[in-house]
Amino acid sequence: MWRNTAQPVRVAMFDARALFPLLSFVVYWSWFTFYVAVIGVAFFSLISFLGLTLPSMFRFMRRLLVGSTRPAVPVWKRRRLA
Repeated sequence: MWRNTAQPVRVAMFDARALFPLLSFVVYWSWFTFYVAVIGVAFFSLISFLGLTLPSMFRFMRRLLVGSTRPAVPVWKRRRLA
């Protein structure tokens, strides 16, 4: 019972965070929210298929934007050979 507590929450085959756009469509029915819900579920399903969660996707995008340098780390604490 406790071994799956670190796994992401799933509803059917979707990650639970992927269903928040669908919830917005259920609350307010319109074509715009339907399109937002379909695109949102597709996006979250894609990153789940790639093996990422939403926080890890944000970290990945931040790493792509910033690069490998870390300007906030002082020179004497930077890892030179890593």
